[in-house]
Amino acid sequence: MRLFVIAGLVAATFAGSSAFAQTSGYSHHTFCLQTGSSKECAYDSMAQCLQAKTGNKDTCVPNSMPQNH
Repeated sequence: MRLFVIAGLVAATFAGSSAFAQTSGYSHHTFCLQTGSSKECAYDSMAQCLQAKTGNKDTCVPNSMPQNH
């Protein structure tokens, strides 16, 4: 019976640590490329964003601070 309790505790410990590992990979990017009504926030610098522009109507804008992170 103790073996089942110990196995359950070990499993719960590993399950909790893997969930934490998945959320710790979050990266807030500083700039967004805005094309019409769509916005792609995947750039760490203004230069990266400007390189991704494909037309004169595309604009690079600062990304707002993340909420609840």
